[in-house]
Amino acid sequence: MDKLQVIQDAEKKGGKARREAIERLMIYARDKGCNIEAGGGRIGGINFRYGGIGYAIMDLSTDGDVKLYAQPHPNKTAPEALSNRINKFLEDNSEVLKLKSHPINCHGLLTEKVENIDYTYLIEFFETALKAIKDTYYS
Repeated sequence: MDKLQVIQDAEKKGGKARREAIERLMIYARDKGCNIEAGGGRIGGINFRYGGIGYAIMDLSTDGDVKLYAQPHPNKTAPEALSNRINKFLEDNSEVLKLKSHPINCHGLLTEKVENIDYTYLIEFFETALKAIKDTYYS
């Protein structure tokens, strides 16, 4: 499945609002220098990664599910400072970014669908995670 197919599938499942929410995040992430990849699997989705080895920030499924990462490298435990920074942001914004379980060690799933979440908070999460990755791995 390529990016266009993912967006089309998301629109079939969740309507125009879901497609637009995913597209807005894709444009934003691209402008921040992130890699945007079509995810595989049965459901399909978009994966947002940063840097040469693809540090994970966020995944969106065509079902509208939002997965946020506090462990950006898949095979390494994240430094405590990085995870704490991300979890602190999520705790401070828990009224809007409601996690199914908190705190997150590796990744966590939000309870709301992407189109029902205030875009501003997803961008703020994105900024927080991106800065934490840059400060941890690139400074």
